[in-house]
Amino acid sequence: MTLIVNPNNRLRTNLAAIEPPLWSGLTSSYLHADILDAEALDLTLDETEQRIRELHPESVIIVVMGNNPSVSSTPKMPVAEALAERIEDLDVSLTGIHPIAVGSRFKVIKTPFHGCPDMPFDLLPMDRYRAHNWHCFDGSPRMPYASVYTSLGCPFDCYYCPIHTLYNGRRVRFRPVDNILREIDTLVTKYKVRNIKFWDELFSLKEDRVTAICSGLKGYKLNIWAYARLDTITEKMLKAMKDGGITWLGCGFENMDDGKVTAGIEGVIKGIRDAGINIAANFMFGLPEDTPKSVRATLDFAKKHLFEYVNFYVARPYPGSQWYADLKLKDVEWEDFNQYGKNRLPFRDMAFKEYFTNPDYLSMMELKFGEQGVNQIHTMLSWDGHNDKGAKSVI
Repeated sequence: MTLIVNPNNRLRTNLAAIEPPLWSGLTSSYLHADILDAEALDLTLDETEQRIRELHPESVIIVVMGNNPSVSSTPKMPVAEALAERIEDLDVSLTGIHPIAVGSRFKVIKTPFHGCPDMPFDLLPMDRYRAHNWHCFDGSPRMPYASVYTSLGCPFDCYYCPIHTLYNGRRVRFRPVDNILREIDTLVTKYKVRNIKFWDELFSLKEDRVTAICSGLKGYKLNIWAYARLDTITEKMLKAMKDGGITWLGCGFENMDDGKVTAGIEGVIKGIRDAGINIAANFMFGLPEDTPKSVRATLDFAKKHLFEYVNFYVARPYPGSQWYADLKLKDVEWEDFNQYGKNRLPFRDMAFKEYFTNPDYLSMMELKFGEQGVNQIHTMLSWDGHNDKGAKSVI
């Protein structure tokens, strides 16, 4: 028997999502293997090792993948290799974005599955998963929660993105629409799931697929979020998305210096809002071309548009990206990639506080989500990026 393990490197805050481990699940489904989601069960390394040994697997595959393929996958490498060291008397392998990119002293599986397998939700602790806090700013329950994929891969080639490491190129695998709709129906009817994330690197790739999927979801009254790219969104897509239950779009703006703000971008933002869909805007600070002026312009752009939520990331040359390759780095210190670690960017922390304490933003949020929505923001601001009080150590 093969056992697939999703190691625990959970962000120690109740604000974060706990998401069904899609890459682990697809590997489990393809190999007809058992699965242990140590992250959902919040197991320490000792507890994870104990569970593995109690199951007596013939082989173990540890999956290094987070909810976000680059940002949240990187901190899993130390935990994954520490776990592998504890069970190296077993037949143990690693797979996932970073072991594929830089290797490991343990065996690395570069292609753990083929095609578009279904998720083995019946093998997962479905009562443990919860949505991000912002996904439910409307005050609705964050549990149950699930992630669904409609495609794998991305045709674009962003300098800072390592995603092509997973797929060995820019080819996109499109999952059959009937399989997607069948899976969502099972999630709704069997597991009572309403909150869903579309895991795709880019959901808004093809208008006909988006409309076909979303048309099949009418009547479910879902709360879905998905990643979108500003230059692939169409008016027809947005109407279908709203009708199908998509309430949030995660849009990548990266950095927005004065020379990059165009009428087209403004028009897309307006179109999303006119469709009644919230925007979770993603920005980066610290890209190679950034200057003090450009990062300030990026923050000012975000504040001007009062997006319902923002993520301010510190740009890092993640293993597998062209940026990483150009730097010709040889030794990887995984802590260097931690968004909340020793190399956290002071401007990022300042920007986060400035954005979410902006009186104009808070007034907008109160009008849209009520006092409870603003209270959620205040709770979020009280977290400093370290462990919640009383949280047990994963290590």
